[in-house]
Amino acid sequence: VPPAVEAYDRTVPAHDAKAAPADYVVEAPPQNNMDVLKTVLEAILDAIGGSDLPAPSQRQFVAKKELSERDATIVDMLNSAGHEDVSFCLCDPDQEDCPIVFASDGFCNFTGYAVSEIEGRNCRFLQGPGTEKADVDKIRSAIKSEKEESVNLLNYKKDGTSFNNEFFLSPLYEEDGKLAYYIGVQCSVKKLGPGQAPANPGWVYAQGLHA
Repeated sequence: VPPAVEAYDRTVPAHDAKAAPADYVVEAPPQNNMDVLKTVLEAILDAIGGSDLPAPSQRQFVAKKELSERDATIVDMLNSAGHEDVSFCLCDPDQEDCPIVFASDGFCNFTGYAVSEIEGRNCRFLQGPGTEKADVDKIRSAIKSEKEESVNLLNYKKDGTSFNNEFFLSPLYEEDGKLAYYIGVQCSVKKLGPGQAPANPGWVYAQGLHA
């Protein structure tokens, strides 16, 4: 079993513990296209001015692997100005237990964890007593198949507060097609269950992906 898959197949101990602006309008991608992240980020970056924005102020992810053009574009967009509140992390499947190698400022601010408490750990620490195994299994299956997935599950912040997480997962590849990283984007939604991601994916981004 690949390390990244095995990392989601372990028992998790009990946790220790905005509505979208009207001007963010993005057409929904085709139903058979799971490439939600790139579609959303491209459209919103264009809507908010792209290269006219000031220099970014947030911590930035610097890939240690040569990413494909498509996936390097996703990273560049997340690193650009105007994305300070985006809650996302990147995990390295080549390392034991598929640890988080980068957590965005938005991820830290939303979950309450410091960078030093996040990076180097598998992201299962967001799970807790109310997290359904079936939801975790969907993530595990997506990792095993190296496919993009959207999973709605219950997660927990550092202070023990639970939140309904519309979680977007996508593999990122090197130029030669080798798996490089997994990127996970967290978006808090009002309730658990399917149908939480609206047809207009701009809603996801306009909330800062975690509002």
